[in-house]
Amino acid sequence: MNLSHEELMKQNYNRSQPGADSRLIDSQRKVHPKFFVDATWLAEHLDEVVVVEVTRDDAAYQLDQVRTRKHYLEGHIPGAIHLSTDELGEFKGYFPSAEAMAKVFEQKGIRYDTPVVFYSFYARDIMYIASRMALAAYYLGVESVYLLDGGWQAWERGDYPIEVGEVTLPQVVFGRSVPKYPELLVQTPEEVVQLCQAEPEAKLVSVRSWNEYIGSNQGHAWNKGVGEIKGALYGGDDFLTNEQGYVANPKEYQPSWEAWGIEPEDNLILYCGTSWRASTCFFIMKELGYQHLRLYDGSWYQWYLAHEADPERFPIQQGDPR
Repeated sequence: MNLSHEELMKQNYNRSQPGADSRLIDSQRKVHPKFFVDATWLAEHLDEVVVVEVTRDDAAYQLDQVRTRKHYLEGHIPGAIHLSTDELGEFKGYFPSAEAMAKVFEQKGIRYDTPVVFYSFYARDIMYIASRMALAAYYLGVESVYLLDGGWQAWERGDYPIEVGEVTLPQVVFGRSVPKYPELLVQTPEEVVQLCQAEPEAKLVSVRSWNEYIGSNQGHAWNKGVGEIKGALYGGDDFLTNEQGYVANPKEYQPSWEAWGIEPEDNLILYCGTSWRASTCFFIMKELGYQHLRLYDGSWYQWYLAHEADPERFPIQQGDPR
């Protein structure tokens, strides 16, 4: 059964997001940002950064609320260049090689020392499309990677100016060997199994909704099976953003992380359905000082396919493991 995006949201999320006053960053703060900037900061620093609007491809999995290249051309943040997610790999697939991704950024005019602000638009989880592209830039070695808190909606909400048409920058040379952080990505289910055997202290953290985690949802049109990777802890994406799409205050989710045994000093491997939401969680945790973070690129989608072929080597769980 193919459900609409709104129906999927109702099915997968039975928990209300934090209220609008719950925010990770103070809009009045003047300190140099770590990984998140707000629309006020961006408006004041537009001439100091390269802005990248990230959209889905027109032919990609359709959602009820989405921006595509067409919408970018009709209006975007002044100076923003366009990046389709498909330029760095198919929606359910793995990232391509570091060299191939660096070439994409070169063609966009982005070097390793270019400060870059990524933003996107997407229904409930506003930043996660931009987050995956930002994670690719971070993995390669771009030194200053930021996400616009609240995404395109925050820019519109602030009534800041927009411009139409396409923006392009001259092609450049990336300027360093890639990737800078090869240990950051764990791609395949087999690599996850081998890593957990070599590092038994490593903790798999699911950044999915509670209904997805316990397997009470019906899955997605593009994501097979229900349940969770056996042994995974619940990081959750239910409370990461507030009802306006800004990253919520850590008091909304950090106590839950601690209750599940997820601590800042732990060796953590983050994943979700196809690694998009986990990318947002990666930057939230980096902002909060978590040091030992990796991302399992294949996420639940690839794990379940592996489980179907070899359920003993790639086991799953359903229900609350506690």
